[in-house]
Amino acid sequence: MNETLLEVGGMSCPSCVRHIDSALRALDGVERVEVRLREGTVVVQHEPASAPVDALVEAVRGAGYDVRPRAA
Repeated sequence: MNETLLEVGGMSCPSCVRHIDSALRALDGVERVEVRLREGTVVVQHEPASAPVDALVEAVRGAGYDVRPRAA
């Protein structure tokens, strides 16, 4: 199990949090999602084989947000 920190641009409200949470939880291999609105980050626990970082990034982009992985 890996833990990845994503920086997300454009989150401004609880609806954004739900939208991002849903997009990530829809991926196979995602175990836990913690969206931090104030910090503009998301912590994702995931299986790297079935939910690689690229897939996490694409899911958040597909939900309409700017995103990039950040080193922990």
